[in-house]
Amino acid sequence: MLPVQLLSVLICTYNRAALLAETLAALGQARVPEGCNLEILVVDNNSSDDTPQVVRRAAAQACWPVRYEMERSQGKSFALNRGLSAVRGEVVALTDDDVLPAEDWLVRIGEHFADEDLVFLFGKVLPRWEVHPPAELLTTAARDIWGPLALLDYGDASVTYETSSFRTKRLPIGANLAVRREALERVGGWRTDLGKVDNTLIAGEDHELCIRLYRAGLYSGLYDPAVMVRHFVPASRVTRAYFRRWFYWHGRTMARMARDIYLDLDLSHVPSVGGVPRFVLRESLEQVVRWARRAGRSDALALLVEELRLIDYCGFLVESWLRRKRHSPLAGRGRAPGVEGTR
Repeated sequence: MLPVQLLSVLICTYNRAALLAETLAALGQARVPEGCNLEILVVDNNSSDDTPQVVRRAAAQACWPVRYEMERSQGKSFALNRGLSAVRGEVVALTDDDVLPAEDWLVRIGEHFADEDLVFLFGKVLPRWEVHPPAELLTTAARDIWGPLALLDYGDASVTYETSSFRTKRLPIGANLAVRREALERVGGWRTDLGKVDNTLIAGEDHELCIRLYRAGLYSGLYDPAVMVRHFVPASRVTRAYFRRWFYWHGRTMARMARDIYLDLDLSHVPSVGGVPRFVLRESLEQVVRWARRAGRSDALALLVEELRLIDYCGFLVESWLRRKRHSPLAGRGRAPGVEGTR
């Protein structure tokens, strides 16, 4: 592979000016691959704080271009797609507005894409705790419910990702993900009914993107634990209330992505009740039983895990029912076009 000539860092932001300033300052201290140019693009998704001023100050102090774009359509995927249309680099390095990349983050990204035939690269997302979390949350048993924390640690060994292993390996998250721009453009960018749409916790944009890379024959990647960033975890995220809310919206996300998640099924031919595939209803009832069996036992973490899985199913059922209602002939009368997200 040829060395990367231009590496683009894409950051989408919404009302996190103080944290964004820390992210841009960390990037200002980061080393750049030898012979590689860098650009940083910040896409503002309707912030009402002093985000523009933060970007201007960073641009005045940086050794490389720091550019600003505004995206008025609310939702992270809209902002990502705006950024994709504006970046110029062969590789797009995605991170968040509350992340501190390691000093060698850019160097490692550039070296991997120069030396290997990769479509995507990702690594660890480790925490910067605002408050120390409950001890049980840091146990191995709790990793199944780490989704609300937006952390990622798949161990200390590098792992190759390829089409044949798509169904067996855990996926990256957008806080630390680099992708070839050509591949992003070939699959059409990000799906806009996913990704914190209208200030909800609907997510899944990174997961769904990986599915389309897989379907397009572009699923060639690497997990390198040394490609590392640290993600700010506010105190509000380590509460049970937030976990319950996150899993409810995760269930709604999964319902929106049902045709992508159940890759081996044609859901249009699967029996359903109220818009919910019948097998999901069965799984939901089985989860009620698992949760009930845990109730009254002394293992509080195990009970919480089963409760959150049940809430996840509740979100799936609600979203499936709402989507069926919206798509019914009567529901469509008098409704303005374009209210549904597009792929």
